[in-house]
Amino acid sequence: MVQPSTASHPGDAPGGASANSDWRLRAPFAILLVALLWAAQLVNAASVITATAQAQIAQYFHTTQIAWYSLIYVLCGTLLLPFVVKLGDMFGKKRIMIVVIVIGLIGDVISALAPTYAVLLIGRAISACYVPVAPLVFATARDIFPARRVGTATGIIGATLGAIIAVGPLIAGFLLDNVGFRGAIWFVSACTAVALLLVIVLVPETPRRAAGGFDWLGGVLLGASIIALMYGVSQGSVWGWLDARVLALAGGAVVILLGFVLVERRVAHPLLDLPMLSRREVATVLSAGSIVQGTAFVAAAIMTVVIPLYPRIPGVSDGLGWSAMQGALVGLPAGVVLFVVGMAAGASTRRFDPRVPWLLGVVITMAGLVAAGFYHHNAVQIIATGMLTALGAGMVYACNPILILSAVTPREQALASGMSLMLLGVVITFVTQVLFTVLGSHSTVVKGTALYLDAGYRNGYFVLAGCVLIGLVVSLLIPKLRRPADIEAGTAAAG
Repeated sequence: MVQPSTASHPGDAPGGASANSDWRLRAPFAILLVALLWAAQLVNAASVITATAQAQIAQYFHTTQIAWYSLIYVLCGTLLLPFVVKLGDMFGKKRIMIVVIVIGLIGDVISALAPTYAVLLIGRAISACYVPVAPLVFATARDIFPARRVGTATGIIGATLGAIIAVGPLIAGFLLDNVGFRGAIWFVSACTAVALLLVIVLVPETPRRAAGGFDWLGGVLLGASIIALMYGVSQGSVWGWLDARVLALAGGAVVILLGFVLVERRVAHPLLDLPMLSRREVATVLSAGSIVQGTAFVAAAIMTVVIPLYPRIPGVSDGLGWSAMQGALVGLPAGVVLFVVGMAAGASTRRFDPRVPWLLGVVITMAGLVAAGFYHHNAVQIIATGMLTALGAGMVYACNPILILSAVTPREQALASGMSLMLLGVVITFVTQVLFTVLGSHSTVVKGTALYLDAGYRNGYFVLAGCVLIGLVVSLLIPKLRRPADIEAGTAAAG
């Protein structure tokens, strides 16, 4: 297991100086919270805004491989997660956040200027460097806020995803309709720059919780396993799910993962804390959270974009043919519900078992997806089913980080959040590929662009609901957890 470092480091708190010697720790709660939630939601804002541009990008570059626009982002971000989280524990989370945000900003600029689809994908891969910022933010919140505010801060950071989902498509719609998809990507670049400034100016440095040393062999094995698995999944719809190459990649991923486990049990400074991951509360919380959140994300990022923005051509395409702004306005009520419910659900967990709103949210999310499978043919239906799904998703997004807080110690926070996002990336990749396979089975290719029929949309929603059902089954296995009021804060927290 990784042990906290007892050495003092200049600029660290608590190291040689008192934690309260950093003026940032004495800043008002709201100011620190804004800085953290902006950085944490950076990846979600980038995902929501750029996802809205997918339809325009596919038609601009005449590609049938638009799925890779999201997949390469998720793949690279997932691969980086354990390394970045470990480095944050070794060198301080603020320092590492600054580095990865700067690299991500470079990727945003490359994407905005990309002359070809291949260059755009390269930019997206580089932008994925700021995906690991979120687990570092949640761990930082636990370090710098007092115990009585940790649950509230974490719930608010998670719940603000609703605001992103509500406002993001409106901004993207305006930009897409007036200056095209490049304008949307430039806006994401500006948001990244603001996140960088806020982290530099407002966020204090955190204690270094890991001893020196880096498990390079374990990192290589884990990375190779993730790449083999996710690439195999991504090619399943192309080669066939029972193709020998897909099965070989899946089998190879399992073998490499077993090698990683053997290495982690023997090295002095392991990359992952395997005893922590083997605990029932941690295993069930991370698994259920990744399955349900990943599925809800795919539904929002793909179905609510493809159906409104793809053209309506009888017998060829059953999209609604709306403008980006019209699609955003129709989706606005769901975004508002997601935000309001998320804030309320986060607050409710302060006194109650966080599993209760979580389970309720999972059930409602599943019901909303089933309803959307039947009713997605006009604005009224999309608003109604979207609000129902958002009612559940708001509870899910707000409660998941609180469940993680309740299941781990301060030392384990960054690692657990990182593992949650890593599993989330695997789920998003798998569900995305399955969804595009279902959509593709009822599609027509016109000028290099795949256009989908209503049967594909209907079955796609039913598949998403089935994935949430799996998450519900896992959720029922989560044992009783600590209430947020009883959560231990980090050693850098001010009273």
